[in-house]
Amino acid sequence: MRRSLTVAAVVAAIGVVAWLAIDHPAVDITVERGGTAYLHRGWSKSELPETIFVRAVGSHTVVRIANKDSVRHHLGLFDVNPGDTQDFIIAYAGTFGGFCSTHAASKQLVYVVE
Repeated sequence: MRRSLTVAAVVAAIGVVAWLAIDHPAVDITVERGGTAYLHRGWSKSELPETIFVRAVGSHTVVRIANKDSVRHHLGLFDVNPGDTQDFIIAYAGTFGGFCSTHAASKQLVYVVE
């Protein structure tokens, strides 16, 4: 029994170290089929707002966009082809925006990197 607990603890520790070593994006966006986009933060998921506040991670702030739709989408600064997942790097803080194909009414998406 004690040996099993030791093995389980070692496996759990290795899993935690591996998870911490992986480069996590500051922003994770998914465009579903039909063009509806969602913002993922931790365990929560919400519709993509017109303004996204991003916590800067030095000169390596990663925005990850997964396009599960069948058409190319433009999300502010970034274009993603259908079926692709891409990581984009924002090198410095600031306000960046542009055309957004998932916001039918306003056609805008702004990233505020702080």
